Amino acid sequence: MEKIDYWNIAFTIFFVFLIIVGYALVWRYGPPYSIPWWDALILALAAFRLTRLVVYDNITQWFRDLVEDAPPKTFLGTVKTLVNCSWCTGLWFALVVSVMYFAWPETWFALFVLALGAVASFMQITSNLIGWHAEYKKLETIEKRGDFNG
Repeated sequence: MEKIDYWNIAFTIFFVFLIIVGYALVWRYGPPYSIPWWDALILALAAFRLTRLVVYDNITQWFRDLVEDAPPKTFLGTVKTLVNCSWCTGLWFALVVSVMYFAWPETWFALFVLALGAVASFMQITSNLIGWHAEYKKLETIEKRGDFNG
């Protein structure tokens, strides 16, 4: 029989608790009956950028290193799983940016900066893909011709 991972259960309960608290905060400032599509896009991009920051970027590598050797089914092991899973972390940050947007409109500028960072990331990835594709085609041409007169 496999040991129950109580820390995953605890984190799930904590997440549900945060949703309830976030919901209460949002409704305290007035119910959100609608959200403009542009604002929804900004929130999605902000959540994406925060997720990427924690799960992949070098600047937070120190944090991932802190929990790297954590054994499974422990508090730190659960944190390790969370910070190494973009799906998991993305859900937490979706909650964070949603509460920020609805409960504290003054955080709009921070969310906008994060969204711009996400767009910049997409632009960098796209330019890398174009460059790699061009390099591949160049090498393919050299291989077919046997030389490069370039």
